[in-house]
Amino acid sequence: MTVKTIALALQGGGAHGAFTWGVLDTLLADRRLAIEGYSGTSSGAMNAAAAVQGMIQGGADGARRCLEAFWSEVHNLSRPFAPLMTTSLGEWWGDHNLSSSPAAMLYDLAWQLRPELSPYEINPFNINPFRSFLDDFFDYRALRADDRWKLFLAATHVESGRLRVFRNPEITVDHLMASACLPSLFHAVEIDGAHYWDGGYIANPAIFPLIYDCAAIDIVVVQLTKSRRPGLPRTAQAIQQRFTEITLNACLVREIRAIRLITDLIDRGVIADPAMRRINLHVIKDEDFFADLNYSSSFNTDLGFLRELKAAGAAAAGRWLAKALDDLGTRRPFPDDLIEDYLGGEGAPAAMPSN
Repeated sequence: MTVKTIALALQGGGAHGAFTWGVLDTLLADRRLAIEGYSGTSSGAMNAAAAVQGMIQGGADGARRCLEAFWSEVHNLSRPFAPLMTTSLGEWWGDHNLSSSPAAMLYDLAWQLRPELSPYEINPFNINPFRSFLDDFFDYRALRADDRWKLFLAATHVESGRLRVFRNPEITVDHLMASACLPSLFHAVEIDGAHYWDGGYIANPAIFPLIYDCAAIDIVVVQLTKSRRPGLPRTAQAIQQRFTEITLNACLVREIRAIRLITDLIDRGVIADPAMRRINLHVIKDEDFFADLNYSSSFNTDLGFLRELKAAGAAAAGRWLAKALDDLGTRRPFPDDLIEDYLGGEGAPAAMPSN
């Protein structure tokens, strides 16, 4: 049996990261695949770290068990806050958005008051139960000592606004917290005297570490944030939702645009520098599944909802495998669907000017 190697770039998205759990569960279960590296932001960073820790403990089956344990514990951690997540009869009718819940109302209030109130005023002692959970769940010594599966966690350096990517030898609970630090809700995470916020503002996810530090020529992006949403948003909530989607996808679009340009130049023989490595780019997503979900559902850690997300991710990964597996490891043209979805259907890049 031929084993084909890929690398994964995992978007963030709060509880929506359970979709990525389903993708990973399917890919890890397929013995025709080997995953060389994981690049993650926010919940993507959590999924990446859980997968690598599980690989260290027990190979692909260990990774699947570790991901299952992680998301089960995420649900358990939030159970004391379940009354804040109540959405009346919404859940009975399959509505997983928390728009009418006390938690969402508090979040909306914090959004509206953000010029006046910061997390340093609302939570001066920086109390965050999630940090304690992450500190207990992960074996950071093992993650730092074993680099057979490469791990890249993205965070935003507050003072410079630049991307910082953390790698296996330096990973601690602070690095995971930094990758998922929403500045409107949490204190910035301090690491070696520098402060960091959520990596999604700069890289959601970061693809370039997989290009430069992994040998796999096939890189698979798992996308959680919708690329397109039909219609003009007119309500405050709809505007905020679309603004957030555009912001979180902007860096992904930029990276895809750059990858496409380099791919085209290599294919046309304009670039012959071996340092400019050609890759095949893939995306696993399900825009239809996320069509009716808004930002509030990313806070919904009900176990039933998490398992629905997992099932949707597993199905999306299965569809991708059926379409792409045979071509993995071969030289492929830049996919037309990526051009249409991320670059507006634009034609081939213009030729480089001659001297």
